[in-house]
Amino acid sequence: MRTEEFSVVSPFDGLELSCIVVEPRGPVRGLVQFSHGMEEHKERYLPLMEFLAERGFASVIHDHRGHGQSVRSPDDLGYFYDDSAQAIVDDVVAVQAVLRRRWPDEPLVLFGHSMGSLVARVFLKEHDRDIQGLVLCGAPFNNAATGLGLAAVATVTAVKGDRAKSGLVRGLVFGPYNKGLPGDHELRWLSANEENVLAYVANPLDGFGFTLNGYKNLMLLITHAFDAEGWTRENPDLPILFIAGADDPVIGGAEKWRESQQFLRDRGYANVTGKLYEGMRHEILNERDRRLVFDDVADFVETVCCG
Repeated sequence: MRTEEFSVVSPFDGLELSCIVVEPRGPVRGLVQFSHGMEEHKERYLPLMEFLAERGFASVIHDHRGHGQSVRSPDDLGYFYDDSAQAIVDDVVAVQAVLRRRWPDEPLVLFGHSMGSLVARVFLKEHDRDIQGLVLCGAPFNNAATGLGLAAVATVTAVKGDRAKSGLVRGLVFGPYNKGLPGDHELRWLSANEENVLAYVANPLDGFGFTLNGYKNLMLLITHAFDAEGWTRENPDLPILFIAGADDPVIGGAEKWRESQQFLRDRGYANVTGKLYEGMRHEILNERDRRLVFDDVADFVETVCCG
């Protein structure tokens, strides 16, 4: 397989987006674009991208703005350079355009994890004709407290500024996640695989903490993703797969997870399915049994791209 790093200039504000593409040795059978989660970086997806390349699929991922190398300064980790939650979606469109110039005719599956699944769902509202499949991994639910969260962010921002970090806001977002999970690690909700949690904590490009601007974007993404208005729906038969750990608190439990799927059915998408993985938490791509997830993702991509 071949791995290449490149950059794309965001049409929103000229921010340089750091990207990686992984392609197979032989013919390309299809494409996968990744939209990663909050407070992580693109290289964490290389194991799955390499696995897909072995099956004949090329994939691309970029660091979201405010993440990894997609910052104007290392001090800007967690800052989005935007307060509308539109730039991060426009960036996905821009990276996809580069992928399409390279492979204009291959079918494409968009894969979004956690915050990246919110980005993918907002992308879906206006661009469903541009993809042939969608995977939503560890997808956040429609949290009724999002409006209160936005109000809290606005209040603290008025005092501290949008580049500040707030333990109060972070506690509001992550506070309930460990409830009912065994262990005493602060991030045990992230993964049942403690080695993964420790690696995440040790990497300065993971868990760096959002600024208040970052949290505003996150909460606006939730708001936009679950807004029933503004859906163009040109591809109602689009295959959409929800996957998550059965013990993932981010999905809000099995009932809320099913409601997230029903929301897209109610928008007119007829081909929505889901699978929960027992014993897994939020980062199912990094659990000890991740090969089960890799196989299912690859099978979905193969079905979408190759019939």
